Amino acid sequence: MARTQQERRADTRDRLLSAAAQLFAQHGIDAVSVDVVAQAAGRTSGAVYDHFGSKQGMLLALLDEWEQSLVTVIAAEFELAADVGDRLRAVAANLIAHPSEETRRLLLLEQELWLRAARDPEVAAALRVRATEAHARMARGFAAWIADGIIGPVASPDTLATVFRALVVGLEMQHRIDPGAMDVDGVTAALGRVLNVEVHSPT
Repeated sequence: MARTQQERRADTRDRLLSAAAQLFAQHGIDAVSVDVVAQAAGRTSGAVYDHFGSKQGMLLALLDEWEQSLVTVIAAEFELAADVGDRLRAVAANLIAHPSEETRRLLLLEQELWLRAARDPEVAAALRVRATEAHARMARGFAAWIADGIIGPVASPDTLATVFRALVVGLEMQHRIDPGAMDVDGVTAALGRVLNVEVHSPT
């Protein structure tokens, strides 16, 4: 059955955004041209301008529509484990010490977006909106842990969520540069100290 024009346009848009996300992560936003994104998506550069108006428009659309974010992935890791120690160890293993290729690309893209946001208020605003829901979910989780006495009230839940996310990005970057500097237990313990909770190594 032939697809409608609307379906074809939606497919082209998805292809362009997926190609942009991968290329921005691999090469950096500034190093990737509209033509390169279009070629990777199997489309013409005219399709980029038709859908997004410009490279900046494509970047903002990526921030607006691409569901994956680092906060979302952290929240998902938290929800897969039973207690605080297991949750922190899952983050340490799966996001910092031994991330999958897909997760590694996500982290690289996140770092590229942060770098661009530092210079571009429009991108900074879009980046904040992109992570709002997942950030609030993480903050609610920290609030519940504080209320239950599981972690210490070292800061407000909202601040903890922000600091925790930043620490994950920083530790992953450090591990990428010097993989031998930290192991899963060491990273887990460091994350635990931020939350004022002692995490024991598994026996």
